Amino acid sequence: MSLRTLPILEIKGTPIERGRQQGEGACPQILRAIEHYREIIPKALNISWLEAIREARKFLPYGEEAFPQFVEEIRGIAEGAGVPFHEVWTLNCYEGLTEVRQQVWGCTCLAVRGEHTAAGHVLLAHNEDWNSIDRDDVYLVRAAPDDGPPFIGITYGPLLVNIGLNAEGIAVAINSVYPTDGRVGVPRILCSRAVLDARTIGEAIRACVPKLRAGGYSYLLADHHGELYCIETSATTHDIQYGEAGWLVHTNHYLSLRMQAVEEPGTYSSSHVRLNRARRLLGAQLGNVTAASLQSVLRDHVNYPNSICMHEDPDDPLYEREATLASLVMDLTDGIMWAAPGPPCQGEYTAHQL
Repeated sequence: MSLRTLPILEIKGTPIERGRQQGEGACPQILRAIEHYREIIPKALNISWLEAIREARKFLPYGEEAFPQFVEEIRGIAEGAGVPFHEVWTLNCYEGLTEVRQQVWGCTCLAVRGEHTAAGHVLLAHNEDWNSIDRDDVYLVRAAPDDGPPFIGITYGPLLVNIGLNAEGIAVAINSVYPTDGRVGVPRILCSRAVLDARTIGEAIRACVPKLRAGGYSYLLADHHGELYCIETSATTHDIQYGEAGWLVHTNHYLSLRMQAVEEPGTYSSSHVRLNRARRLLGAQLGNVTAASLQSVLRDHVNYPNSICMHEDPDDPLYEREATLASLVMDLTDGIMWAAPGPPCQGEYTAHQL
């Protein structure tokens, strides 16, 4: 039996043109995702679909002020798929819609500099963990924008690409984190998308922390020079951590004492286990890290099903069944992304040249 691979779309042009091409090319995934979230949002967020749309509208002026080009891209996605803009916008605002505490979603990220890799290359790896209902809606996008560097990245449904690698040799991966200061503001997905437009690592850092943001991710950033940064953010504060040792690992809890002061109380047990396991596995490889060896880390099953390679628990409610939707290893030196559908133990990594 052949292993699954991820589909890839080619888009180019202005923001509205790129959005339309994404909407047309991923129309089945977009329609399916909207149908799913019409059912999930009332259960997961305790608000109706129409209430969610009304809440998401509050974020729009902030997004248009900070990143109008990406709001235009979202308008294009809606037009291309033939669905209302505010339904697509609502899904792009999903994580900021409510302060109601839900389960801690996963994601595991690793970055390593050339002195620790077998070929002297800079590598960044990421497992994208989210609701398993989105598994069939994941795809890659290779873009040639008129207004920014070419990039390749991952997304699902009607979401903007917000994890990937650009032609300037800058890559970004994200982890959901859980601060207590969420507010209406610039949706965090716009910030992560903005990193892919960055031409320097400084621009990438600034993209993570615009004024009046609604919330924040932990962003793992790297460039082809081997500059590694973890930018832990919330709506009102952030902390910058440098990969001085030549490698970084992050999961879904804050590592900075400053950021822990605004973190939602909780055990974060899966996040701690994945962090320490990934650190141990990467530490054993230092000096000989390869794309293939990082793929083996991303397929690890210690603490199954809440492992680095995350598998859904059938005992959980449908809207809380978490799984690794996709797995990526990016070579910033050669501009290559290896991508596999999740869980990666069941998928095949395919190389895509930027």
